[in-house]
Amino acid sequence: MVPMPRSSPRRVARTRGRARAAAVAAVLLAGCAPTRFEVESSIPPPLVARIPVVVGVYLPETFRTAVHHEEREGVEYTMEIGKAQTAGFERLMAAMFTRAVPVSSVDAGAATDPEIRGVLEPVLEEVAFVTPRETGTSVYAVSLKYRINAYSAVGQPVDSWTFTGYGTQPGGQLPGQSKGMLQQAATNAMRDAGAKLAVELRDQAVVRGLMPAPAEQAPPEQRPGEIQPPP
Repeated sequence: MVPMPRSSPRRVARTRGRARAAAVAAVLLAGCAPTRFEVESSIPPPLVARIPVVVGVYLPETFRTAVHHEEREGVEYTMEIGKAQTAGFERLMAAMFTRAVPVSSVDAGAATDPEIRGVLEPVLEEVAFVTPRETGTSVYAVSLKYRINAYSAVGQPVDSWTFTGYGTQPGGQLPGQSKGMLQQAATNAMRDAGAKLAVELRDQAVVRGLMPAPAEQAPPEQRPGEIQPPP
């Protein structure tokens, strides 16, 4: 039997070195690859009392198909936001109002349903994010700034309100991790925005003009001989 040649320690070291270099190169290349993902919708139905109003909901094309694209240090980031925010907004409106009726434009409320008192239009104003590579921390963070425009049933502007959702996700600084971490941070930011909308919308000016005014209380009946206290 002919003995098999044994690899020298130097050859084994060179082989392992090449393997480590190839692994490092693969990680670095992964970090430079485009980062593209779709934000997930995880906005639960709000636990709030329904606002006793029928509203129209207009979702413009730019909102339903919103995509944020940005390039930083040679890395392309693409966030597909439209599908998730559309599903979340529709779910919130249906849970918060007596009825939320889809309309084709901001001035189509009265023509679509005579019970509609006003129309709400969501707008995505700004998307911002940071990565551990930029801040030196181990956290990915995303912010989503929204504006809600309110119109009368025939399309006259009533008011508008802005609010921002913030989301973070812990993660390492190794290249190639940004996709999943940013996706989760963006999902958390959308959830935070939905919570703010659910809790604060009732008290905002955009709703005050839509809600029916409280019934005026009749003054107490005065009996003969009684003198009512001054107001």
